[in-house]
Amino acid sequence: MNFTHVGDLIRKARKEKGMRLQDLADDMIPPSTLSAIERGECRNPNKINYVLRKMEINIHDLSEREKEQEKDRKLDLMIIENRINSKPREALSKLSKLPAEYRGPLFYFLKGRCYYKTQQFDRAVELFHQALKILEKSIGDRSNLKPGCLNHLSVIAFKRGDKAAALRHAEEGLESFDLNGERGYYYTSLLTNKAIYLRGLGRAEDALKTLEKIDLNSSEIDIEAVIGIYDLQAKLKKDIRLYDEAESCANKGLEIARINHNCERQIELYITLGDIFKENGRLKHSEKCLLAAIDLKEEITRRKWLILEAYLKLGIIYFEKKDFQLSNKMLGKALKIAQKEKDMIEYSQALLYIGKSYLSESEYQEALAAFMEVYELHSNEKNDLEALYGLMQVYLLLNDEPNYIKYSHLYFRAKGLGGLSYD
Repeated sequence: MNFTHVGDLIRKARKEKGMRLQDLADDMIPPSTLSAIERGECRNPNKINYVLRKMEINIHDLSEREKEQEKDRKLDLMIIENRINSKPREALSKLSKLPAEYRGPLFYFLKGRCYYKTQQFDRAVELFHQALKILEKSIGDRSNLKPGCLNHLSVIAFKRGDKAAALRHAEEGLESFDLNGERGYYYTSLLTNKAIYLRGLGRAEDALKTLEKIDLNSSEIDIEAVIGIYDLQAKLKKDIRLYDEAESCANKGLEIARINHNCERQIELYITLGDIFKENGRLKHSEKCLLAAIDLKEEITRRKWLILEAYLKLGIIYFEKKDFQLSNKMLGKALKIAQKEKDMIEYSQALLYIGKSYLSESEYQEALAAFMEVYELHSNEKNDLEALYGLMQVYLLLNDEPNYIKYSHLYFRAKGLGGLSYD
Protein backbone atom coordinates (compact mmCIF):
# COMPACT_ATOMS: atom_id res chain seq x y z
CA MET A 1 0.00 0.00 0.00
CA ASN A 2 1.25 3.46 -0.91
CA PHE A 3 0.39 5.19 2.38
CA THR A 4 1.13 8.69 1.11
CA HIS A 5 -1.08 8.24 -1.94
CA VAL A 6 -3.94 6.66 0.04
CA GLY A 7 -3.71 9.38 2.68
CA ASP A 8 -3.93 12.05 -0.01
CA LEU A 9 -7.02 10.36 -1.52
CA ILE A 10 -8.69 10.20 1.92
CA ARG A 11 -8.00 13.89 2.53
CA LYS A 12 -9.46 14.86 -0.86
CA ALA A 13 -12.55 12.65 -0.33
CA ARG A 14 -13.10 14.14 3.15
CA LYS A 15 -12.93 17.67 1.78
CA GLU A 16 -15.26 16.81 -1.09
CA LYS A 17 -17.79 15.65 1.52
CA GLY A 18 -17.32 18.92 3.42
CA MET A 19 -16.11 17.13 6.55
CA ARG A 20 -13.63 18.37 9.14
CA LEU A 21 -11.20 16.03 10.90
CA GLN A 22 -13.37 16.36 14.04
CA ASP A 23 -16.45 15.25 12.08
CA LEU A 24 -14.76 12.02 11.04
CA ALA A 25 -12.97 11.28 14.30
CA ASP A 26 -14.30 8.83 16.91
CA ASP A 27 -13.03 6.87 19.88
CA MET A 28 -11.03 4.50 17.66
CA ILE A 29 -9.59 7.13 15.32
CA PRO A 30 -8.89 10.49 17.02
CA PRO A 31 -8.19 13.65 14.93
CA SER A 32 -4.42 13.31 15.42
CA THR A 33 -4.45 9.80 13.92
CA LEU A 34 -6.63 10.96 11.02
CA SER A 35 -4.19 13.77 10.33
CA ALA A 36 -1.29 11.29 10.37
CA ILE A 37 -3.16 8.98 7.96
CA GLU A 38 -3.77 11.84 5.53
CA ARG A 39 -0.11 12.83 5.65
CA GLY A 40 0.94 9.24 4.93
CA GLU A 41 2.64 8.96 8.33
CA CYS A 42 0.32 6.35 9.83
CA ARG A 43 1.16 2.94 8.39
CA ASN A 44 -1.41 0.83 10.22
CA PRO A 45 -3.54 -0.92 7.53
CA ASN A 46 -6.33 -1.72 10.01
CA LYS A 47 -6.85 1.91 10.96
CA ILE A 48 -6.66 3.05 7.32
CA ASN A 49 -9.22 0.41 6.23
CA TYR A 50 -11.46 1.45 9.14
CA VAL A 51 -11.49 5.04 7.85
CA LEU A 52 -12.16 3.89 4.29
CA ARG A 53 -15.17 1.80 5.45
CA LYS A 54 -16.50 4.60 7.61
CA MET A 55 -16.33 7.04 4.68
CA GLU A 56 -17.77 4.39 2.34
CA ILE A 57 -14.78 4.81 0.03
CA ASN A 58 -13.74 2.25 -2.56
CA ILE A 59 -10.04 2.98 -2.85
CA HIS A 60 -9.82 1.57 -6.38
CA ASP A 61 -12.70 3.73 -7.67
CA LEU A 62 -11.30 6.75 -5.88
CA SER A 63 -7.88 6.17 -7.38
CA GLU A 64 -9.31 5.84 -10.89
CA ARG A 65 -11.33 9.00 -10.46
CA GLU A 66 -8.23 10.83 -9.28
CA LYS A 67 -6.34 9.63 -12.37
CA GLU A 68 -9.07 11.01 -14.63
CA GLN A 69 -9.06 14.31 -12.79
CA GLU A 70 -5.28 14.47 -13.11
CA LYS A 71 -5.58 13.88 -16.87
CA ASP A 72 -8.11 16.71 -17.07
CA ARG A 73 -5.80 19.05 -15.18
CA LYS A 74 -2.85 18.10 -17.35
CA LEU A 75 -4.85 18.78 -20.53
CA ASP A 76 -6.00 22.16 -19.22
CA LEU A 77 -2.41 23.13 -18.39
CA MET A 78 -1.14 21.87 -21.75
CA ILE A 79 -3.67 24.08 -23.58
CA ILE A 80 -2.57 27.10 -21.53
CA GLU A 81 1.10 26.27 -22.07
CA ASN A 82 0.60 26.38 -25.82
CA ARG A 83 -0.54 30.01 -25.48
CA ILE A 84 2.45 31.25 -23.48
CA ASN A 85 4.78 32.05 -26.39
CA SER A 86 2.19 34.08 -28.29
CA LYS A 87 0.02 35.49 -25.47
CA PRO A 88 1.83 35.21 -22.11
CA ARG A 89 -0.43 37.69 -20.28
CA GLU A 90 -3.56 35.87 -21.38
CA ALA A 91 -2.01 32.54 -20.30
CA LEU A 92 -1.08 34.04 -16.91
CA SER A 93 -4.64 35.25 -16.42
CA LYS A 94 -6.00 31.76 -17.13
CA LEU A 95 -3.50 30.15 -14.74
CA SER A 96 -4.39 32.59 -11.97
CA LYS A 97 -8.07 31.56 -12.20
CA LEU A 98 -7.41 27.84 -11.76
CA PRO A 99 -8.40 26.21 -8.43
CA ALA A 100 -5.92 25.04 -5.80
CA GLU A 101 -5.86 21.43 -7.12
CA TYR A 102 -3.79 22.63 -10.09
CA ARG A 103 -1.00 24.07 -7.99
CA GLY A 104 1.71 21.51 -8.53
CA PRO A 105 5.17 21.90 -10.11
CA LEU A 106 3.79 22.24 -13.66
CA PHE A 107 1.49 25.08 -12.57
CA TYR A 108 4.34 27.06 -11.00
CA PHE A 109 6.65 26.28 -13.93
CA LEU A 110 4.10 27.66 -16.40
CA LYS A 111 3.50 30.78 -14.32
CA GLY A 112 7.26 31.26 -14.21
CA ARG A 113 7.39 31.03 -18.00
CA CYS A 114 4.64 33.65 -18.32
CA TYR A 115 6.59 36.10 -16.17
CA TYR A 116 9.78 35.19 -18.04
CA LYS A 117 8.13 36.00 -21.38
CA THR A 118 6.96 39.37 -20.06
CA GLN A 119 10.49 40.19 -18.81
CA GLN A 120 9.43 40.10 -15.13
CA PHE A 121 12.48 38.11 -14.15
CA ASP A 122 12.37 38.48 -10.35
CA ARG A 123 8.90 36.96 -10.19
CA ALA A 124 9.86 34.30 -12.72
CA VAL A 125 12.84 33.25 -10.58
CA GLU A 126 10.60 32.92 -7.50
CA LEU A 127 8.15 30.67 -9.34
CA PHE A 128 10.82 28.47 -10.91
CA HIS A 129 12.32 27.92 -7.45
CA GLN A 130 8.86 27.16 -6.08
CA ALA A 131 8.42 24.48 -8.75
CA LEU A 132 11.90 23.09 -8.00
CA LYS A 133 11.10 22.86 -4.27
CA ILE A 134 8.05 20.69 -4.99
CA LEU A 135 9.97 18.60 -7.53
CA GLU A 136 12.61 17.76 -4.89
CA LYS A 137 9.98 15.61 -3.16
CA SER A 138 8.96 13.81 -6.36
CA ILE A 139 10.13 10.25 -6.92
CA GLY A 140 10.40 8.85 -10.41
CA ASP A 141 9.37 12.12 -12.05
CA ARG A 142 10.00 12.04 -15.81
CA SER A 143 8.51 15.38 -16.74
CA ASN A 144 11.93 17.11 -17.08
CA LEU A 145 10.40 20.14 -15.40
CA LYS A 146 13.50 20.49 -13.23
CA PRO A 147 15.82 20.87 -16.26
CA GLY A 148 13.22 23.22 -17.77
CA CYS A 149 13.26 25.45 -14.69
CA LEU A 150 17.06 25.41 -14.57
CA ASN A 151 17.25 26.29 -18.26
CA HIS A 152 15.17 29.43 -17.73
CA LEU A 153 17.10 30.32 -14.58
CA SER A 154 20.33 30.02 -16.56
CA VAL A 155 19.09 32.42 -19.25
CA ILE A 156 17.98 34.96 -16.63
CA ALA A 157 21.38 34.76 -14.92
CA PHE A 158 23.12 35.26 -18.27
CA LYS A 159 20.93 38.27 -19.12
CA ARG A 160 21.93 39.73 -15.76
CA GLY A 161 25.61 39.30 -16.56
CA ASP A 162 26.31 36.36 -14.23
CA LYS A 163 27.85 33.93 -16.74
CA ALA A 164 29.24 31.58 -14.09
CA ALA A 165 25.79 31.14 -12.46
CA ALA A 166 24.23 30.66 -15.89
CA LEU A 167 26.71 27.87 -16.63
CA ARG A 168 26.06 26.19 -13.26
CA HIS A 169 22.30 26.15 -13.86
CA ALA A 170 22.74 24.73 -17.36
CA GLU A 171 25.09 21.99 -16.15
CA GLU A 172 22.75 21.04 -13.31
CA GLY A 173 19.88 20.90 -15.80
CA LEU A 174 21.83 18.56 -18.06
CA GLU A 175 22.85 16.34 -15.14
CA SER A 176 19.23 15.95 -14.03
CA PHE A 177 17.83 15.43 -17.54
CA ASP A 178 15.93 12.20 -18.25
CA LEU A 179 16.69 11.40 -21.90
CA ASN A 180 13.67 9.08 -21.99
CA GLY A 181 11.37 11.57 -20.31
CA GLU A 182 9.11 14.36 -21.50
CA ARG A 183 10.11 17.76 -22.93
CA GLY A 184 13.10 16.40 -24.81
CA TYR A 185 13.62 19.75 -26.54
CA TYR A 186 15.03 21.18 -23.32
CA TYR A 187 18.07 18.94 -23.71
CA THR A 188 19.04 20.70 -26.95
CA SER A 189 18.24 24.08 -25.42
CA LEU A 190 20.41 23.38 -22.37
CA LEU A 191 23.34 22.23 -24.52
CA THR A 192 23.04 25.24 -26.81
CA ASN A 193 22.81 27.65 -23.89
CA LYS A 194 25.73 25.98 -22.16
CA ALA A 195 27.80 26.56 -25.31
CA ILE A 196 26.76 30.24 -25.32
CA TYR A 197 27.80 30.64 -21.68
CA LEU A 198 31.12 28.89 -22.29
CA ARG A 199 31.77 31.25 -25.19
CA GLY A 200 30.98 34.18 -22.93
CA LEU A 201 33.54 32.85 -20.47
CA GLY A 202 36.20 32.63 -23.22
CA ARG A 203 36.02 28.84 -23.53
CA ALA A 204 35.26 28.51 -27.25
CA GLU A 205 36.74 25.02 -27.67
CA ASP A 206 34.70 23.64 -24.75
CA ALA A 207 31.64 25.30 -26.27
CA LEU A 208 32.23 23.54 -29.61
CA LYS A 209 32.58 20.19 -27.84
CA THR A 210 29.26 20.84 -26.13
CA LEU A 211 27.52 21.52 -29.44
CA GLU A 212 28.87 18.24 -30.85
CA LYS A 213 26.56 16.42 -28.41
CA ILE A 214 23.49 17.75 -30.21
CA ASP A 215 21.86 15.45 -32.77
CA LEU A 216 20.73 17.84 -35.51
CA ASN A 217 18.57 15.08 -37.00
CA SER A 218 16.60 14.53 -33.80
CA SER A 219 12.81 14.85 -34.02
CA GLU A 220 12.97 16.93 -30.81
CA ILE A 221 14.81 19.80 -32.51
CA ASP A 222 13.12 22.30 -34.84
CA ILE A 223 14.57 24.05 -37.88
CA GLU A 224 14.92 27.36 -36.04
CA ALA A 225 17.15 25.70 -33.46
CA VAL A 226 19.23 23.94 -36.14
CA ILE A 227 19.90 27.26 -37.89
CA GLY A 228 20.81 28.85 -34.56
CA ILE A 229 23.28 26.07 -33.82
CA TYR A 230 25.03 26.55 -37.18
CA ASP A 231 25.24 30.27 -36.43
CA LEU A 232 26.74 29.61 -32.99
CA GLN A 233 29.21 27.09 -34.44
CA ALA A 234 30.30 29.70 -36.99
CA LYS A 235 30.87 32.28 -34.24
CA LEU A 236 32.84 29.82 -32.12
CA LYS A 237 35.06 28.71 -35.00
CA LYS A 238 35.70 32.38 -35.79
CA ASP A 239 36.72 32.90 -32.15
CA ILE A 240 39.44 30.28 -32.48
CA ARG A 241 40.40 31.56 -35.97
CA LEU A 242 39.18 28.57 -37.95
CA TYR A 243 37.87 30.94 -40.58
CA ASP A 244 37.23 28.45 -43.39
CA GLU A 245 35.25 26.16 -41.07
CA ALA A 246 33.42 29.16 -39.62
CA GLU A 247 32.44 30.29 -43.12
CA SER A 248 31.25 26.77 -43.98
CA CYS A 249 29.01 26.63 -40.87
CA ALA A 250 27.53 30.04 -41.63
CA ASN A 251 26.82 29.05 -45.24
CA LYS A 252 25.07 25.84 -44.13
CA GLY A 253 22.89 27.84 -41.76
CA LEU A 254 22.13 30.40 -44.48
CA GLU A 255 21.06 27.69 -46.90
CA ILE A 256 18.62 26.16 -44.39
CA ALA A 257 17.29 29.61 -43.48
CA ARG A 258 16.77 30.45 -47.15
CA ILE A 259 14.99 27.16 -47.91
CA ASN A 260 12.68 27.73 -44.94
CA HIS A 261 12.07 31.42 -45.76
CA ASN A 262 13.46 32.44 -42.39
CA CYS A 263 14.56 36.03 -43.06
CA GLU A 264 15.50 36.83 -39.46
CA ARG A 265 17.99 33.99 -39.34
CA GLN A 266 19.32 34.94 -42.79
CA ILE A 267 20.05 38.45 -41.51
CA GLU A 268 21.71 37.04 -38.39
CA LEU A 269 23.89 34.70 -40.43
CA TYR A 270 24.85 37.40 -42.94
CA ILE A 271 26.04 39.47 -39.98
CA THR A 272 28.01 36.50 -38.60
CA LEU A 273 29.53 35.88 -42.03
CA GLY A 274 30.41 39.56 -42.25
CA ASP A 275 32.22 39.30 -38.89
CA ILE A 276 34.15 36.26 -40.13
CA PHE A 277 35.28 38.06 -43.29
CA LYS A 278 36.15 41.26 -41.40
CA GLU A 279 38.28 39.44 -38.85
CA ASN A 280 39.99 37.60 -41.70
CA GLY A 281 40.82 40.92 -43.40
CA ARG A 282 38.29 40.53 -46.22
CA LEU A 283 36.49 43.85 -45.82
CA LYS A 284 34.91 43.79 -49.29
CA HIS A 285 33.23 40.44 -48.58
CA SER A 286 32.15 41.66 -45.15
CA GLU A 287 30.57 44.74 -46.73
CA LYS A 288 28.61 42.58 -49.20
CA CYS A 289 27.23 40.39 -46.41
CA LEU A 290 26.13 43.36 -44.32
CA LEU A 291 24.44 44.97 -47.33
CA ALA A 292 22.65 41.66 -48.00
CA ALA A 293 21.43 41.67 -44.38
CA ILE A 294 20.14 45.24 -44.70
CA ASP A 295 18.36 44.38 -47.97
CA LEU A 296 16.13 42.04 -45.96
CA LYS A 297 15.04 44.70 -43.46
CA GLU A 298 11.51 44.96 -44.87
CA GLU A 299 11.02 41.20 -44.52
CA ILE A 300 11.08 41.12 -40.71
CA THR A 301 8.58 42.37 -38.15
CA ARG A 302 10.55 41.72 -34.96
CA ARG A 303 14.19 41.61 -33.82
CA LYS A 304 14.81 45.01 -35.42
CA TRP A 305 18.04 45.17 -33.45
CA LEU A 306 19.54 42.91 -36.13
CA ILE A 307 19.23 45.71 -38.69
CA LEU A 308 20.70 48.11 -36.14
CA GLU A 309 23.66 45.76 -35.74
CA ALA A 310 24.10 45.49 -39.53
CA TYR A 311 24.12 49.27 -40.02
CA LEU A 312 26.54 49.72 -37.11
CA LYS A 313 28.97 47.09 -38.38
CA LEU A 314 28.73 48.43 -41.95
CA GLY A 315 29.49 51.93 -40.66
CA ILE A 316 32.59 50.56 -38.93
CA ILE A 317 33.67 48.80 -42.15
CA TYR A 318 33.43 52.09 -44.09
CA PHE A 319 35.31 53.84 -41.28
CA GLU A 320 38.15 51.33 -41.56
CA LYS A 321 38.13 51.86 -45.35
CA LYS A 322 38.40 55.63 -44.59
CA ASP A 323 35.16 56.37 -46.41
CA PHE A 324 34.00 58.68 -43.62
CA GLN A 325 31.03 60.14 -45.47
CA LEU A 326 29.49 56.72 -46.13
CA SER A 327 30.47 55.59 -42.65
CA ASN A 328 28.56 58.46 -41.03
CA LYS A 329 25.55 57.78 -43.27
CA MET A 330 25.33 54.15 -42.08
CA LEU A 331 26.05 55.09 -38.47
CA GLY A 332 23.34 57.76 -38.63
CA LYS A 333 20.81 55.06 -39.64
CA ALA A 334 22.05 52.94 -36.73
CA LEU A 335 21.53 55.89 -34.35
CA LYS A 336 17.89 56.30 -35.41
CA ILE A 337 17.08 52.62 -34.87
CA ALA A 338 18.96 52.56 -31.54
CA GLN A 339 16.95 55.57 -30.32
CA LYS A 340 13.69 53.90 -31.33
CA GLU A 341 14.69 50.62 -29.69
CA LYS A 342 16.06 52.48 -26.62
CA ASP A 343 19.38 50.65 -27.03
CA MET A 344 21.82 53.13 -25.51
CA ILE A 345 24.81 50.79 -25.74
CA GLU A 346 24.53 50.44 -29.53
CA TYR A 347 23.61 54.13 -29.79
CA SER A 348 26.81 55.03 -27.95
CA GLN A 349 28.92 52.72 -30.12
CA ALA A 350 27.57 54.33 -33.31
CA LEU A 351 28.17 57.79 -31.87
CA LEU A 352 31.74 56.85 -30.92
CA TYR A 353 32.58 56.01 -34.53
CA ILE A 354 30.90 59.18 -35.74
CA GLY A 355 33.18 61.02 -33.32
CA LYS A 356 36.18 59.13 -34.64
CA SER A 357 35.20 60.03 -38.22
CA TYR A 358 35.00 63.71 -37.33
CA LEU A 359 38.35 63.45 -35.56
CA SER A 360 39.95 61.83 -38.63
CA GLU A 361 38.73 64.74 -40.74
CA SER A 362 39.92 67.33 -38.20
CA GLU A 363 36.36 68.45 -37.40
CA TYR A 364 37.19 68.82 -33.74
CA GLN A 365 34.07 70.53 -32.40
CA GLU A 366 31.79 67.91 -33.96
CA ALA A 367 34.04 65.14 -32.60
CA LEU A 368 34.01 66.78 -29.18
CA ALA A 369 30.19 66.90 -29.13
CA ALA A 370 29.92 63.23 -30.11
CA PHE A 371 32.42 61.97 -27.51
CA MET A 372 30.90 64.16 -24.79
CA GLU A 373 27.39 62.83 -25.49
CA VAL A 374 28.65 59.24 -25.22
CA TYR A 375 30.43 59.98 -21.95
CA GLU A 376 27.38 61.69 -20.45
CA LEU A 377 25.14 58.75 -21.42
CA HIS A 378 27.22 56.32 -19.29
CA SER A 379 25.87 53.35 -21.29
CA ASN A 380 28.64 51.05 -20.08
CA GLU A 381 32.25 51.16 -18.90
CA LYS A 382 33.80 50.27 -22.27
CA ASN A 383 31.99 53.06 -24.11
CA ASP A 384 32.81 55.55 -21.34
CA LEU A 385 36.50 54.73 -21.56
CA GLU A 386 36.51 55.12 -25.35
CA ALA A 387 34.68 58.44 -25.05
CA LEU A 388 37.18 59.70 -22.48
CA TYR A 389 40.05 58.66 -24.73
CA GLY A 390 38.43 60.50 -27.64
CA LEU A 391 38.00 63.62 -25.51
CA MET A 392 41.67 63.43 -24.52
CA GLN A 393 42.69 63.29 -28.20
CA VAL A 394 40.48 66.21 -29.22
CA TYR A 395 41.64 68.49 -26.40
CA LEU A 396 45.25 67.59 -27.13
CA LEU A 397 44.81 68.58 -30.78
CA LEU A 398 43.04 71.79 -29.71
CA ASN A 399 45.96 72.58 -27.38
CA ASP A 400 43.45 72.84 -24.53
CA GLU A 401 45.80 71.75 -21.74
CA PRO A 402 43.39 72.11 -18.76
CA ASN A 403 40.71 69.93 -20.36
CA TYR A 404 43.31 67.51 -21.71
CA ILE A 405 44.64 67.04 -18.16
CA LYS A 406 41.10 66.79 -16.74
CA TYR A 407 39.98 64.02 -19.10
CA SER A 408 43.36 62.27 -18.95
CA HIS A 409 42.98 61.99 -15.20
CA LEU A 410 39.41 60.72 -15.58
CA TYR A 411 40.51 58.18 -18.18
CA PHE A 412 43.48 56.76 -16.31
CA ARG A 413 41.69 56.80 -12.97
CA ALA A 414 38.76 54.89 -14.44
CA LYS A 415 41.04 52.42 -16.17
CA GLY A 416 43.18 51.94 -13.11
CA LEU A 417 40.23 51.38 -10.79
CA GLY A 418 38.59 49.04 -13.31
CA GLY A 419 35.34 50.93 -13.14
CA LEU A 420 33.65 54.31 -13.22
CA SER A 421 31.39 55.83 -10.57
CA TYR A 422 27.88 56.35 -11.89
CA ASP A 423 26.54 58.20 -8.82
